[in-house]
Amino acid sequence: MRMFDDCRKSILDGAILVRAIRERDVHKETRKIKKGAFIPRRNGKDDDGLSVSAPGLDSRSRLASRIQPQEERYCTLTAGEIREISVDAVTLEVCPDPTERDPFHALIRNVPTALEETAIATRFAQRLAEASIEYTPPPD
Repeated sequence: MRMFDDCRKSILDGAILVRAIRERDVHKETRKIKKGAFIPRRNGKDDDGLSVSAPGLDSRSRLASRIQPQEERYCTLTAGEIREISVDAVTLEVCPDPTERDPFHALIRNVPTALEETAIATRFAQRLAEASIEYTPPPD
């Protein structure tokens, strides 16, 4: 519990966070974010959590150099919106996880990645998608 208390002190509920997504993760007509943007990868890379970062005032190219997205598509949501999401008595948390390339990197924690917990992970993904909006960084 202490670790998550530290997360709340480090990343305030009002903090805006950005996640790299793909074009296919955005509904073409409504521009709403699809749950696929938050489904954990099966290759183990998301076992620690789902990556997000603080967008700050970064331009498109600067944000891309920090996050290195596969496509230059993004969505945003707040740390508080993440922390309000619970499924089957499990609540999401967002914690700092700075890297050399991205000092603002953080992880959305508690999304299950085990195959037998796919239904729960999908419910979390849907709730995260519903809280997210498409984001376009400022031009260079």
